[in-house]
Amino acid sequence: MTSSGQQLITLGWMVITGVGVGFVFDLYRVARGLIRPRWLFTALGDCFFWLFVAGFTYGVLLQVNFGEVRSYIFLGIFLGLFLYYRLLSPLVLKIALKLIEVLSRVIAITKRIFTAALFRPVYRLFALLFVPFRWVQKRADGLVVRGRGYAGGIGSRWRQAFRRRLRLLYRLLKYKLLFFTRKK
Repeated sequence: MTSSGQQLITLGWMVITGVGVGFVFDLYRVARGLIRPRWLFTALGDCFFWLFVAGFTYGVLLQVNFGEVRSYIFLGIFLGLFLYYRLLSPLVLKIALKLIEVLSRVIAITKRIFTAALFRPVYRLFALLFVPFRWVQKRADGLVVRGRGYAGGIGSRWRQAFRRRLRLLYRLLKYKLLFFTRKK
C-alpha cells in the first residue's frame, strides 16, 4: 500500500506524462501534415506513435510507481492531455510551424549560396570550354539549313516538272481515247 503523498507524486508525474504525450502528438501531427503520407503509411505511423506512447507511459509508471496501475493514473494522463490541449497546443503548433518556415528559408538560402558558389562557376567554365564547339555547331546548322533550302528547291522543281509531264500525258490519253470512242 502506497501513501497518499506517493500517490500525489504519481498523479503529478502522470499529468506531466499526459502533457508530454500531447506535445509528441502535436509534433507528429505537424510532421504528418508536412509529409502527407498515403493511408497505409499514416496507419503505420499511428501504430508506431501509440506503441511509443504506451512504452513511454509504462516506463514513467515503472520509475514512479513500480508499474502499479490505478484509476488516478488514467485520470492524471487525461488531465495532462486536457490541460495541454487547452493551454499549450496552439502555442506549440504556432512555434513549430514558424520554426519549419524559418528552417525552410535557411535551407533555401543555403541552397542558393551553394548553387552560386559551386554550380554556376562550374557551368560557366564548361560554357567557356565549349564555345568553339558552339561556333562550329552554329556554322554546321547554317550549312544544313542552306542545304535543305537548296535541296528543297531542286526537289520542288523536279516535282513541278514531273506533275507537268503527268498532266500532259493525261490530257493526251484522254483526248486520244475520246477520239477512238467518238461516234462517227
